[in-house]
Amino acid sequence: MKLHHSTGAIAFLLATPLVTSLSVGVAPSRAATIAGSAAAVTIDNFSHRPNETGTFTNTNTQTIANSGSVISEATADAVFISNCQELLAANLSQSEVIGNGSNYSGLAQSQAAVSGDFFIDAEETFSFTFQTFLALLTSVDNPQSERARANGRISFFVINTVTNILLDSFQFAIGLDSSSGFYANAFVSNSFKPTQINFNFLAQESAAASLLYTSGVYSRTFNSATNLRLVEVKNNIAKTEAEAEAVPEPSTVLGTAIFLGLFVRQRKHKKTKSEVKSKV
Repeated sequence: MKLHHSTGAIAFLLATPLVTSLSVGVAPSRAATIAGSAAAVTIDNFSHRPNETGTFTNTNTQTIANSGSVISEATADAVFISNCQELLAANLSQSEVIGNGSNYSGLAQSQAAVSGDFFIDAEETFSFTFQTFLALLTSVDNPQSERARANGRISFFVINTVTNILLDSFQFAIGLDSSSGFYANAFVSNSFKPTQINFNFLAQESAAASLLYTSGVYSRTFNSATNLRLVEVKNNIAKTEAEAEAVPEPSTVLGTAIFLGLFVRQRKHKKTKSEVKSKV
């Protein structure tokens, strides 16, 4: 199986639940405030085989419910396959919080990274292709008393490991806040050449989602022999909170999670889940 074709499937699985949630609307009777952030990256078509590879994942969740309930989930996966004919680096991280009530807070943080060390001889060109997907969702049941925030960042770094100098980078970040709105920023150095950028922003009543897909090529020719390290890292944060008293409404937590079936579990997988409920 050619693993580098899996990005389209990952993007589809990420986007579908988000779009579905917005298209049907988040009905007030459900009384759930939701924040979600998920990102996926694949890197392939390497011009050189790495001397060494590494992966890293980290997750963190926090929940406090004085009057209501809150569920926080964070998942991260990363893999760098370099022991077969085809080279592939891929990772995914996702954070989701669902809150309900009048006095609670929930936080979910996830991080996933891959790295590879390469030796590039003089006058050789180091190159690879990449695809990224970043999805954010916020939905607020009671805008007067509840708040949902979702943030996501994807970064690429190419570093000279002898001089410790950053040679090239490609970074972008997106944020959704039910109180203050939407923001985005990006930086792309010359050696990164995006070939496709698709961005969609969807909003319906008190729900909003942003979907960003990019693909591109990295290519740089080195005048002298160079030891370099490629690092790709993503961070996803989701948070919901209620700070003021709100009129209680009958509710049930959404029957299906916002982000499901995202990535076939590979090596070095971490997952945390925490849930707090209190009696009103």
